[in-house]
Amino acid sequence: MSDFSAFERLALPIVRGLVAMWVRPSVLPDDAKWQHGAGRVPVYALEKRSVIDLAVLEHVCRERGLPDPHLPVGAKAVLADSLIFLERRTGFFGQRIDRRMPEALRALTVAAGEDISFDPELIPVSLFWGRAPDRERTWFRLLIAEDWDIGGRFRKFLSLLINGRNLLVLLGETMPVQSAMSETRGMPRGPRRMWRQLRMQFRNQRAATIGPDLSHRRTIVTEVLRTHAVRDAVRQEVRDKKISRRDALKVARDYAYEVAANYSHAFVVFASGMLGRLWNRLYDGVELANFASLQSVDEGSEIVYVPCHRSHMDYLLLSYVVYHKGYAVPHIAAGINLNMPVIGSLLRRGGAFFLRRSFSGNATYSAVFSRYLGAMMARGHSIEYFIEGGRSRTGRLMQPKTGMLAMTVRAYVRKPVRPVVFVPIYFGYERLVEGRTYIGELAGRPKEKESVIGMLRTLPELRSRFGKVYVSFGEPLPLDDLLEHHVPGWDRQQPVTEEKPAWLSPLCVDLAHQIMTRINAAACVTPVNLMGTVLLATPRQRMGEADLARQLELYASLMRQAPYSPRVWVTPLDGQSMIRHCDSLRMLYRQSHPLGDIVGMSESTAVLSSYYRNNVLHLLLMPSLLASAFLNNTSVRRVDLLRLAGRVYPYVADEYFLHWREHELPAVVDELLEDLLNHGLLTASDDRSDWRRPAAESSESVQLSVLARISVPILERYYLAISLLLRAGSGRLTQEALERQCQLTAQRMAMLYELNSPEFFDRALFGNFVGRLRARNVVSEAAEGRLVFDAKVLEAVASDAQFVLHEQIRNSILQVVHR
Repeated sequence: MSDFSAFERLALPIVRGLVAMWVRPSVLPDDAKWQHGAGRVPVYALEKRSVIDLAVLEHVCRERGLPDPHLPVGAKAVLADSLIFLERRTGFFGQRIDRRMPEALRALTVAAGEDISFDPELIPVSLFWGRAPDRERTWFRLLIAEDWDIGGRFRKFLSLLINGRNLLVLLGETMPVQSAMSETRGMPRGPRRMWRQLRMQFRNQRAATIGPDLSHRRTIVTEVLRTHAVRDAVRQEVRDKKISRRDALKVARDYAYEVAANYSHAFVVFASGMLGRLWNRLYDGVELANFASLQSVDEGSEIVYVPCHRSHMDYLLLSYVVYHKGYAVPHIAAGINLNMPVIGSLLRRGGAFFLRRSFSGNATYSAVFSRYLGAMMARGHSIEYFIEGGRSRTGRLMQPKTGMLAMTVRAYVRKPVRPVVFVPIYFGYERLVEGRTYIGELAGRPKEKESVIGMLRTLPELRSRFGKVYVSFGEPLPLDDLLEHHVPGWDRQQPVTEEKPAWLSPLCVDLAHQIMTRINAAACVTPVNLMGTVLLATPRQRMGEADLARQLELYASLMRQAPYSPRVWVTPLDGQSMIRHCDSLRMLYRQSHPLGDIVGMSESTAVLSSYYRNNVLHLLLMPSLLASAFLNNTSVRRVDLLRLAGRVYPYVADEYFLHWREHELPAVVDELLEDLLNHGLLTASDDRSDWRRPAAESSESVQLSVLARISVPILERYYLAISLLLRAGSGRLTQEALERQCQLTAQRMAMLYELNSPEFFDRALFGNFVGRLRARNVVSEAAEGRLVFDAKVLEAVASDAQFVLHEQIRNSILQVVHR
């Protein structure tokens, strides 16, 4: 208490009463408690000397059972209180700050240096007024919310009155003094080094919670324009276009302002409250999974959020979630199409920065954007972008684009200030606001350009009920690990040139693929996903209610007992509860019958349900592929199952971003076969060399057939593409022509034999398959872009289709192909 003036000591009892009566802080971590170590003495470190902050700390210690901050430290009372203040305020209103090293810290380190048995433990405590999760915000509270400004005693008093129930208290990672002094014991710089470590930890906590000090937008633009790369681009612009340097600089400056965010913490605080009301109106809840993945990222790292892209809601949802969990709102890379009047300005204040779809042919724009991204990373602001490049219209992950990844890697290699960690994120919606629009676009309707009027037209849709939305955090991916793998001997200190290094493209392809597989490995399986998966595998998208409930429970059980990944979340509901849930979302219709109700989907609902099925299709793909071998065969040898899996897996693995490597397939197949055996869907010989399906009249046989039909449309598409290639002959078709023929043929098949789902004849799927055939050297490109191949190799691939696909299906495909 000696650090406080006489006036502050007199005011402390009054402040304690106000705090006890009014303040209700949120404390992180939720299970905050101090573990007594042998000989360890807790010492609380507060960033600023403040009577109000001290009273709050006392209140938190009493409520959480933490040691009293007024206990003397050490047998000789090295400190009268277990408190250290890093900054002290001077002046009547406390507007000036004394930044000299605290004497209490010096005394503590000196005593620890003289007596090695004396081992105090520093506990950094940060207080953020107006920053508590899950609290209501108003415009008046924004005026005194926590930011990077200095502020004084009067503002702190207002914060107590206005934001007393909107306070976040962070207890940082403890710092044992003896361990911290191991390298500087007895040296004069020892206390200063610990002081710097504490200041850095406080700064990192503040940056992670409210975002780094971004200064003024104009300051960042000026910093970008002063970089060597932008200056070189400007000089080249002067030479190429014969314009003055001033005009070239104006062009670069305009680009910078077109790109740059105009982040406002006050706006973010207010928008958080508005979004909370929006989510409560739209959704039945926002469910989080695997949030510990984000918490495991080391403090001080540069976090790059890389979510899948399902909806325009993704931007807002992720910012809302991380903000309400005590993290700073990320800067979001948004397409220039969203830079609409009014909307664009609001998005900039929320952290959005804008980029064009293409940088080609514009060296100045490319230099400005890459240096802006590097400036944001160096300042420590988290970044968010969607590597799919756009929203998925089919529900499955799209092939990633590596442009933003390459710029991120180059920015880090150029200026490796903070270690970069990518955090993959899975979004799962039970209903999509844009669902009907996606189906129309897949059917050939032109994509509507984003506009304010278009957004206003969607407002009536917001009256509907959209179920729950799920946000799941995947396994973090440190960039340093990939650099060490792809760039042996890479050193942060080595000079970097502006030329594109040879290792960049392979690294970015590997990085993109790992991100996508980790997104899929964090999937959330909801009743809506399972309902679409079951009913879309039936001929008329309907089943008896009892059979439907059993099939739903079967899929959920398969995924629990042989989990695809430990991060996959599966709904705990039973089959009947899933049916009731989907019925409440108006997905189903019901027909009464004396032998039991029939539950089904209308055609329009079934088409849209393919989107939700595709979100989790990868989780059941391998069990379904194995089950499909028993559609035409009563028994199958293990070696034939392994051959089928080995032949098909490379293509489905690339299309659906499955995480198993090809050499792991035998073990994976054995595990999945055992899972099917445990559920009564297969029987096996004692040595597991032969596998049989159940008796045809059994319910298990029906369940196995429905499971098998999940993968049949995928195999049909593959067989269709190969049949068209074989019919045309080697060197006759270009890839573009083949994709077009595949699309038209699949469209005709869907109209004649299948559910008329645009997702079945999506041209991009055929293009990806042909690309994988080329990558595996099954086909290659000759003169004029025509595809050449060895017919025997393709016929061997087609022969496996005869093993799986029913003769009637094969004949239907061949009939349409020959027409």
